[in-house]
Amino acid sequence: MNILTAFLVSFFLLMFSLKAWPEDTASQAEAHEEAYELEEIVVTATRAETPKEQIAANITVITRDDIEKIPASNTAEVLQYIPGVYVGFMGGLGSEATAQIQGSEVRHVAVYQDGVPLNQLLEPKTDLSYLPIDAIERIEVYKGAASSAWGSSLGGVINIITKEPDPQKPFAADVRTSYGEFKTSKSRGTVSGTVARFGYLLSLTHDESDGFVEHTEYEQDAVYGKLNYELGETSRLNFAYSYEKGENQDPVLNLSFLWDDVYRRRTYQRLLFETSPVQNLNLTIEGRHHRFYNRADDVWPAFDDFRMIYNDYLDEIWGVSARMRYDTPNVNTLILGFDEDWGEFDWVSEVWNRDMEGETRNWATYANDTFTVGDFSFNAGLRYDDNKDFGGEFSPSGGAVYRIPGVDALIRAQIGKGFSVPDVLWVHHPKYGNPDLDPESAINYQLGGELQPFQFLRFELNLFRADIKDLVVKNEDTERYENIEEVTRQGIEGNITASFGFGLTLSFGGSYVDVRNEKTDEVIENIPRKQFNVSASYTNEWMKHSIVGRYIDHNSTYPETDDKVFIFDCLLKLTPPFLAPYGKPSLFAAIYNLTNTSYVYRKVWPQPDRWVEGGVRFEF
Repeated sequence: MNILTAFLVSFFLLMFSLKAWPEDTASQAEAHEEAYELEEIVVTATRAETPKEQIAANITVITRDDIEKIPASNTAEVLQYIPGVYVGFMGGLGSEATAQIQGSEVRHVAVYQDGVPLNQLLEPKTDLSYLPIDAIERIEVYKGAASSAWGSSLGGVINIITKEPDPQKPFAADVRTSYGEFKTSKSRGTVSGTVARFGYLLSLTHDESDGFVEHTEYEQDAVYGKLNYELGETSRLNFAYSYEKGENQDPVLNLSFLWDDVYRRRTYQRLLFETSPVQNLNLTIEGRHHRFYNRADDVWPAFDDFRMIYNDYLDEIWGVSARMRYDTPNVNTLILGFDEDWGEFDWVSEVWNRDMEGETRNWATYANDTFTVGDFSFNAGLRYDDNKDFGGEFSPSGGAVYRIPGVDALIRAQIGKGFSVPDVLWVHHPKYGNPDLDPESAINYQLGGELQPFQFLRFELNLFRADIKDLVVKNEDTERYENIEEVTRQGIEGNITASFGFGLTLSFGGSYVDVRNEKTDEVIENIPRKQFNVSASYTNEWMKHSIVGRYIDHNSTYPETDDKVFIFDCLLKLTPPFLAPYGKPSLFAAIYNLTNTSYVYRKVWPQPDRWVEGGVRFEF
């Protein structure tokens, strides 16, 4: 209730203060309208393109321009600056990184790229450090239960939307390379273009480093391709292909007598057909295939590098989807869809003496409707999932958006039911498994608002709560996984952005999360409680300079934790305009952990001190 009161007082004070300021002049109002991107399009809320101002869900969009201002080379490094999103890095460069949203578990967050689900079947998660950013156009983060559109996603969805071929040129290229401390090198190149009805895009990435402590070296390669063929004025075929592989070492610092050697490989293909047979009707059919392999060996240097398989895992998933969208212009958008995914996995561990395989299947049908009347938009969604192991699950959602007349502001509210399918291992494990496990479920509430009183200033504030039932935990008495806990997650997040006309942008955001056991009213520890993000960027014709910072209170029980400090990263790009005819070359440099601040969550996940890299980029 205190959080709700704070939210309402803050928001409505801003609204009333608006009346105390003089109105914009006509020219200011035009600039204001251009600056405030209420007409931004999102796809994650309903599975089809919808103006963000009509969406009741709490969605954050990271654009390509935003990505270019961050010293980042993978998706994990981008997402760590988003209020309400916590990215856990299991070490330094090249280490595994996973995301939690609004205090959720990692397994409650579904990750998609090109509409392909990337989470593992066993231990559902996606290593975001293996997803390079070069082919990404934008990232949409759906905060809160997204099951009415996406199925198993109790905590939210990270939807990665890749670039399309450049429609303006027959050939365009972007090549960059960099070198930094620890013998860290990053090379990447992208070519793209459109010739007549045929468009193409190809992106290549190679990163490697010796690591900042012994046994933290890594090497990653990625290939991404996309082909687009216009069949006519209203139809197209689109094919996407992704290949990623990498090797890294994990020092296992709490076990000094061994280290881990890790190898990962992921590929996926997606074929999409899209057509508009009549006005206002759009049909989409797609097929997809995803294959993921991960192997980790325990290595004992004292025994002549003797190896044992800690984890040898393979899963393969096929899927099909169909969607229909019908628009009544400026009034109603209806989306009907169908998804089906089926797959298999195989897991071997010599360390744990386990050998296990299994199959999975899930089909679903869903409907999402957006209805607009004047300054109001109403959203309603319903999805039914039928899972091979857990049976059927209905996931409804409903919400509304009110666009306040006379000002650039809106209020949005949504309530939805979400669920997450438990880890298959928890069901079928020969010792700890429980075939009677039910899906975890929750009722999720989101209440938020956006306000831009002047063309340079924007406020965003959001209140959230999730009442979770049947949370799966391991019962230490029976040594089996059971649905035994009820948990409440609630909190507040916000962001203030000031964009000045001379190229300077300042931003401050933060989130507070309170996660409690419903039965005991005790705070659940080791879930990040407070996070803050700050950034400052300056852009002109020949220079881009940005500083970004993050602060995390892990609410940790580990004695070695040394957090609650700001870590700042800095990026500088120089593009001399007189060299534009020669491939538009630019120089860039990044300083990570600018103030050389000590930061540790767990000693088994060391973080690097200050380090520097620099490089060059050519665009044709």
